[in-house]
Amino acid sequence: MKKNREIFLFGAGAVIDWNAPPTSEITKLIRESGFTLKGSNIKITEFIYQRLRKCGYSDSEVNFETIINVIEELIVYNSEFNTEKCTPSLLKSFLSENDLCNIYNYSIRGGKREHGYEIQVTNGQDFYYSRPAYFGENTNQYFLQFLLAELLSQICNKVAQYSWNTPSCSHIDKDCDNSKNFRNWLKKIHKTSILRLYTLNYDNLFKSLLESDDIQCFDGFFKNKDVYSRTDVLKISSDTESNIHYNLHGSAYWKVLSASNDQMPNPEIVQLKGIHLQMNDSVATMQIEKGKTLQVSNIITGYQKSQKAKLTPFRQFHSAFDKDCYTADRITIVGYSFNVEHVNETLKIALRYNTNLKIEIVDLSFKENSMDKIFASRFFTFNESDDMNPKTISDNIDSYFDDKITAYNMRFSDFLKYRQIIKK
Repeated sequence: MKKNREIFLFGAGAVIDWNAPPTSEITKLIRESGFTLKGSNIKITEFIYQRLRKCGYSDSEVNFETIINVIEELIVYNSEFNTEKCTPSLLKSFLSENDLCNIYNYSIRGGKREHGYEIQVTNGQDFYYSRPAYFGENTNQYFLQFLLAELLSQICNKVAQYSWNTPSCSHIDKDCDNSKNFRNWLKKIHKTSILRLYTLNYDNLFKSLLESDDIQCFDGFFKNKDVYSRTDVLKISSDTESNIHYNLHGSAYWKVLSASNDQMPNPEIVQLKGIHLQMNDSVATMQIEKGKTLQVSNIITGYQKSQKAKLTPFRQFHSAFDKDCYTADRITIVGYSFNVEHVNETLKIALRYNTNLKIEIVDLSFKENSMDKIFASRFFTFNESDDMNPKTISDNIDSYFDDKITAYNMRFSDFLKYRQIIKK
């Protein structure tokens, strides 16, 4: 019997019921983390937050991703177009620094930039995680890269608190009501369908829950007993029949190798057995676009997602997501805010060309955030039908386009309970 193709896309709202931190909590953490301004106890991240608010950004517009994006853009600004000639970035050639100098709260050990220099932070103190600069990094750029690594480490640490899972230790309650309902929901679907799970989160929570019921999910990496595992690029590209769990925006269980075996600057992302913190590694960078230096990290946040998604294994995962959506029988989207344009583009094209596709959206704030209107303007125009035909199924369930798209205005935990009491 040919199995159905069930695609799942999980956003931040999908893991809240497993005690994952909401955006507001991570934003608060980031505002209180990292280095301070020169001659001040104010964190650089708090300075960025306050500056954006002063410039008219609303509180909802300035979250941890906005703050991290400012730092990433400052890294691009401070990087050098040609490291051998030390020519400045294109933007730096035209813009003045204003009061950015207060951000650069560091000194160079020994006072001179040379091959292998190290930085000191906050009044010339040695920085425990400092690493020698071997690849021609500009000093301002290098300081900001350590700041970014510190912030990403804080996020990964938060991920560990709710989703740490190894054979010897697990923080996941696999027998709580939410976990049991999730397992029962997908076990039922698995009887007739291939499960293709994609997450925008940095954990392997749902993969762990499925594997507790012996539903194995390929995660994109070779399996071995080594310290780390490399990406199985060929299987990701060719295998469309296995159950999978792919982290579209990276994982706290990944690590960046900053250099190849011959110590050349060729970053590679590998998988570890446990959660990893960026601060423990040498900083890795590369230029996807000429003159724009990006920091390679195990997780992607901020607003450079499209550029960083061109790296392995991100690009292979996104390619698989494209193919799966175009051939899916149903896509279930949980807790996703629809703010990632390269993901939205895949969903739009799937709506246009996959004529048999059904989409289910689970989001407690679907009506509160007027997502039906957002869909009408951004997504529904890609549907071949001109009639939106909204229909209320119950107080918190609505359908559109003759039941092609169904929206569940409820928490994921309530959706899972609902699935337990209805017949599929």
